[in-house]
Amino acid sequence: MTITKRFILLIGLGIILTFIAYFFGLALTVFVVYNIICFSLLVADYMISPSHDSLEVERLDGEKLSLFENEKIRISIYNKSNKSIYVEIKDEVPDFHFHIQKLAIGKYIAPHEKEIFEYEVVPKKRGAFKFGKVHIRYDGYLNLCRKQFSSNLEKEFKVCPNLKDLRKHRLAAYNNLIYKDGRKRLKILGQGTEFESLREYVAGDEYRKINWNATARENKPIVNQYEPEKNQHVYAIIDTGRPMSYSIRGKSKLDMAINTGLLLCDIVNQNGDQSGLMAFNTDIEAFIPPGKGSGHRNRLMEALYHVEHSKATSNYEEAFYFFKGKERRRSLICLFTDFDTVEEAEDMLKVLPVVAKNNIVIIVLIKDEKLEDKASMVVKKEEDAYIKSVAIEMLKDRKKLISTLNSKGIMCIECKPEKIASDVINKYIYIKNRMNF
Repeated sequence: MTITKRFILLIGLGIILTFIAYFFGLALTVFVVYNIICFSLLVADYMISPSHDSLEVERLDGEKLSLFENEKIRISIYNKSNKSIYVEIKDEVPDFHFHIQKLAIGKYIAPHEKEIFEYEVVPKKRGAFKFGKVHIRYDGYLNLCRKQFSSNLEKEFKVCPNLKDLRKHRLAAYNNLIYKDGRKRLKILGQGTEFESLREYVAGDEYRKINWNATARENKPIVNQYEPEKNQHVYAIIDTGRPMSYSIRGKSKLDMAINTGLLLCDIVNQNGDQSGLMAFNTDIEAFIPPGKGSGHRNRLMEALYHVEHSKATSNYEEAFYFFKGKERRRSLICLFTDFDTVEEAEDMLKVLPVVAKNNIVIIVLIKDEKLEDKASMVVKKEEDAYIKSVAIEMLKDRKKLISTLNSKGIMCIECKPEKIASDVINKYIYIKNRMNF
């Protein structure tokens, strides 16, 4: 139990009365009597006020939170007593990994009514985190004392890749649109090999697409219209090694890759194909075979929410041979990776044919903005000149590597952090509609 401001004001009033009584020789009597009355009222307030059993406390949230998004944590309290109660709550939130806004919240709860208390957190790290006890304080009926207790509402929340991004881009997929400096159709008829419908011939149509039986029936040229095949296998393969541990604008490259990989899988499934997943560094951390549906999506989320980066150089050879042993169909592979040195890139290139021979491979890199800043910095001292020359040389090596990959038929795209999702999805759409895989 603690005292309230009202009780402190009451004590202050007693001091004033005692001071006045001093001039009449009654200071001691007034002091003793007044304090007996005040503390009697305090005890009475404590006794007549409801016990903590009069408040039912419950967490209302699901188990998943989105990384780097404002998420609401909600707690309900039901007042079983016959009078209104002013209640304040404070939740135990895991340290360091959440930015918290307005953690202590107060509300009046009417008798036999329920109130929802909510506050916002911004998760800064993927993984499983346990929210602890909820501490509750409430005022007595006379507002002289404040009772408090703790409710053991421990609950584990899983901080997953950005689910809100998935919902936003899925809506774009439903509208058959994906944005990249304008609009691009997710589905292009007339390409692919899967029959979609018949339509009247127009100038420029290929003669081999003419449906002669339909032409004879309609007495005018009719052509078959095709769409890309469905149920193709598309994999997001995510390197979790050292180069993916670096941060850009407060977010690690690995988090960007995971968000984009999940988003790609979601769009792939919306487009009728099957998505798969693999994460690796020195070992295989996760492998989810191609599938679709809500159950498959949940398996992807479960596989990735706790994946952490490693400080070691990834073992591409083991990863590629593992993949080859698991997947026999020709597939589209989006490999999210990066390189610290040219030597690391060359090691990957030596074993890349293991998967590139029978599959279409897109290597996705994220632009190193810090390196570009150093390469364009204004030289003010000798040390700056050295840093700038090294940065320029590293950028040249990077561009040469990308050019080498493209010349060997391996698509390599270097994306800005804010455009990685749209770049990867548009590349998938392009390959889906223009190429056979």
